[in-house]
Amino acid sequence: MKPIVPYLWFEHEAEAAVDLYTHTFLHSHVVSNSLYSRSGAEISGQPEGSLLSIEFVIAGQPMVALNGGPVYSFTPANSFYVHCAFPEEVDRIYEKLSAGGEVLMELGAYPFSPRYAWIKDPFGVNWQIMQSDHKAQIVPGFLFTGPHIGQAESAIQHYITTIPNSGLQTLEKGPDGFVQYAQFTLNGQAFAATESSFDHGFDFSPAISYLLSCETQDEFESIWTALADETTKPQCGWVTDRFGITWQIVPEALLALIDCDDEIRRERVLKAMYPMKKINLAVLKQAFHGEVF
Repeated sequence: MKPIVPYLWFEHEAEAAVDLYTHTFLHSHVVSNSLYSRSGAEISGQPEGSLLSIEFVIAGQPMVALNGGPVYSFTPANSFYVHCAFPEEVDRIYEKLSAGGEVLMELGAYPFSPRYAWIKDPFGVNWQIMQSDHKAQIVPGFLFTGPHIGQAESAIQHYITTIPNSGLQTLEKGPDGFVQYAQFTLNGQAFAATESSFDHGFDFSPAISYLLSCETQDEFESIWTALADETTKPQCGWVTDRFGITWQIVPEALLALIDCDDEIRRERVLKAMYPMKKINLAVLKQAFHGEVF
């Protein structure tokens, strides 16, 4: 399996957001841009030829920003932990990302970190910036609350038994039995989870999803079966599981089809793919070769 990639869904601000992030974090750069094709424009309502997505890297973490329109909004249930070795780095990142945004937890000393802050940046994405002994990195974090309170441990166990090369590192519970903090790996990549029984008024959102690119058909079928919750109406490989987390589950071979330099073939593949719930690679290969659609 290729690295799991977070996708961030913006209304029309992907370019500005990526510019902020790549000028905030070290070891960051833009990889590539993609534009709305004719079929993509038809199904999304976005102008053909306008910016669809930006693939980028921040602090070594691959991500993709989407201009998807006013469909989903970011919430604090999905955030990114930013581990920093020095307090000066915490302060620098805090200053850049909090400008024009909202501070959810003030910058200061906490029992779990000598220098920490939780902010919502001007585009709505949540960041937990902290000085820590961990390797300097960005770690996706899940906050289980509201309808998913009490499900964190079950979700983590489900994910690490579903996704190859995964495991649990740390799981600490509070007096109320809820998970205070858990650290685990999926596909060898760091993730974190916490729980809160307070009535926050928010839940997970598909505004942040995670691309799982499966190497084999068996791997694809296994992961789809484990994660897809048909009650949430999967669309085009996007599924929201029973714990509220949204994934994009695709065969790795699909990426080669839609990255093809032949615009006519690529458009045939996209036109065939958009109506699908579960990705059918055989049909998409037929479309690629002009045998259907």
